[in-house]
Amino acid sequence: MMHRRGSQAGFTLLEVLIALSLMAVLSLLSWRALDTTARSHAHLESHDDVTLGVMRALGQLETDLAQHAGAAALPPDRHHVDRAVSVSGVTFGVTGSRGDAADLISVLPPGIGWQSPQLTVVRALQDGTWQEVVWTLRADKLTRAAGAGGVQLPLPAAQQAEPLLSGVNEFVVRAWLPGQGWATVAPAGAPAATGLEVAIRRTDGATYRKVLVLP
Repeated sequence: MMHRRGSQAGFTLLEVLIALSLMAVLSLLSWRALDTTARSHAHLESHDDVTLGVMRALGQLETDLAQHAGAAALPPDRHHVDRAVSVSGVTFGVTGSRGDAADLISVLPPGIGWQSPQLTVVRALQDGTWQEVVWTLRADKLTRAAGAGGVQLPLPAAQQAEPLLSGVNEFVVRAWLPGQGWATVAPAGAPAATGLEVAIRRTDGATYRKVLVLP
């Protein structure tokens, strides 16, 4: 007695080739999507690291400026040469009379000096001493150097500049002059500055600013 063999369902070679082609296309699309996601994540992480670095640098700069020396350490009179004090090549206390056009230091409070691309601050430390701090743009790095604390002038010079930010192509300080606005140079007869703006421009085009109120 003979039995009839049942028919077996299957795929033709053409169907198998089509399925494999579709799987290859889907795999390629999935790989590209994962690669794009990974690249975006890496870019965001890099951007976050840069932003955090800038925020830390600006925070330290704000602390230095907020604790700048007053009349107790440096003479506020800017009209008498015999009371001038020089720190790191920056003369505090006098830059010529207010009737002459001068650098910003002529309108800044004692303890803060700006001569592009260098910001010099004489700041108070918690132990009652004074410290010289120098912020400078060197090549594409924003550096901060600090000296040992001292109780009399001249203070120990700032040493061992530490790079805080890289990829910086401009470090700018402007002063707010009442009735005149922001300025990078003190015009003739300028009043004392009441605000300070620090701008950091990076090589990628991003600009970060910090505005401080001066006493």
